[in-house]
Amino acid sequence: MINEKKIDEAVEIIKNSNNIVVFTGAGHSTESGIADFRSEGGLWSKFDPSIYASYYYFLQDPSLFWKMHSELEDIVVNAEPNPGHYAIAELEKLGKVNAIITQNIDMLHQRAGSGTYNDIPIYELHGSYGTLECVKCDNEFHYEEIDTKSVEYPVCDCGGFIKPKVVLFGESLPPGVLEGAMNASSQCDCFIMAGSSLTVSPANFMPSIAKKNGAKVIFINLEHTCMDECADIFLKGRTGVVLSKIIDKYKISSS
Repeated sequence: MINEKKIDEAVEIIKNSNNIVVFTGAGHSTESGIADFRSEGGLWSKFDPSIYASYYYFLQDPSLFWKMHSELEDIVVNAEPNPGHYAIAELEKLGKVNAIITQNIDMLHQRAGSGTYNDIPIYELHGSYGTLECVKCDNEFHYEEIDTKSVEYPVCDCGGFIKPKVVLFGESLPPGVLEGAMNASSQCDCFIMAGSSLTVSPANFMPSIAKKNGAKVIFINLEHTCMDECADIFLKGRTGVVLSKIIDKYKISSS
């Protein structure tokens, strides 16, 4: 059961904040039908990530990645934004959210409208599924430009292997993305974490950066995390349910 008193406290923090950063992890997209890759039945239970999602192995034999990709593609393409994504977009529309940081590659924040109301940055720490790239010449492609279905793996005209613009194990984060996310975290007055275990570095540095610089910190997650001491408020529950309730109460209290 959701703690209504803590919901009210979260609403008060949001009312008194003008520069909110929202950080989302895998748990935020589970309500859209995308299982946490690390969970039982998740992608890593079927494909060893140290092989199928390894940049080193991709450069040796990209067919391994593309075998896993066929299953990942079905999951991501069929997913729809959930109430949590729309709640975050609504907070942006209300002028409260100045940046989104996400560990997810599904682009569901954009599909829910985030980044369109006030042109805020969305820092995708692990890349984005929506674009393909050549690992040799760095050219980018839309999916419809490249045949990924009738070949074992796609190859660029330059001879380089093509992959979705997502970060594989052993691969560097997109240039500027980590720095932008850290700067946004250091400058916010409220940091909302939704649906992350906070076990993956360097993403899990963000709440401490925000806290150290004076921000109020709200955690929303189904389970406790190893960084709960950073949170001013911990709300246990599904992120879509909790965020929707927060938005509803915020609108009522602000009317």
